[in-house]
Amino acid sequence: MAGQRSLALGLIGCGTMGGSHATQLVSLADAHLVVACDLDITKAEAVVAQAAAAGHVVRATSNLADVLADPEVGGVIVATPNFTHRDVVMQALEAGKDVFCEKPMALTLADCDAMIARAHELGRKLMVGQVLRLITVFATVRRLVAEGVIGKPFAVRIIRCARRSLDGPWAATWRSKRANTGGLLHEVNVHEFDFMRSIFGEVESVAAMSANFTRPEYDYEDHVIVTLSFRNGGLGVLESSVATAIGATDGLITGERGSISYDWARNSVRYRLLDGTEEDVPVERDLGRSVQGELSSFARWVLHNEAPVVTAEDGRRAVQLAEAAYQSIAERRTITLA
Repeated sequence: MAGQRSLALGLIGCGTMGGSHATQLVSLADAHLVVACDLDITKAEAVVAQAAAAGHVVRATSNLADVLADPEVGGVIVATPNFTHRDVVMQALEAGKDVFCEKPMALTLADCDAMIARAHELGRKLMVGQVLRLITVFATVRRLVAEGVIGKPFAVRIIRCARRSLDGPWAATWRSKRANTGGLLHEVNVHEFDFMRSIFGEVESVAAMSANFTRPEYDYEDHVIVTLSFRNGGLGVLESSVATAIGATDGLITGERGSISYDWARNSVRYRLLDGTEEDVPVERDLGRSVQGELSSFARWVLHNEAPVVTAEDGRRAVQLAEAAYQSIAERRTITLA
């Protein structure tokens, strides 16, 4: 595909995230959507209508085999429910398609390893949508750390709490079961795990605790706290919830020379140094550019072999941390990673 200018994509799963990918694809020059697939054909047809409004021709289907058998389709986006990722990705790889898989990569580390191994065996490309690190607020924080503004970072604290609600994505009945989602950490916080890894590197040990305070209709936690010890000596804390009355999406990264704070909801980043220097750092609104960035990177990887901005290994590591946290909760002990 070296001479190809735009990668023809099939979208598998046209729910919240699939719709988001379809929306951003119409703005890209190096990738375009040719077919949208969902078991609920009305969702696929909605994507087709959206594309048509932007002047793009996309067909709808409810049959996954149709997408995988289409010779025009060079790659697929897998945006189906969490518990289906492994099987759908494996089918796509076997059909000779390169794959962009939404997070979480899978529900177990073993499944992630199997997916990566099969992609290698078949010579296919597999990328995972750990987009948080690319969103402008988080990309700005990562840039400041990389530039050495606060010196070597040694601690991170992140709070990601959603207001208690069953509206929006949480209204989907499949999300009420751990067997379908993996739990709150898989469904939401593989993002935060990946963001912390992108700054501090690999994790040495994990300890966690959780409870379900407000959602008896769910068979997993609505509030969880995880502590991380990084191999470089750094420490991390993540608090995640879907049970709070006030939402919060903020964090604090502390280093030898100062601290950086961010508030995703307010699109703000600021830092203060020990010498008294303080600055509010301008942050452009993301407006979908992070999703565009990851999909464009996937297309350039497939077409031109440019290194992707996020790898399957990143997706695997995030799932590993979620799995270790749940093991810690079940066994009431700290889990040391290999």
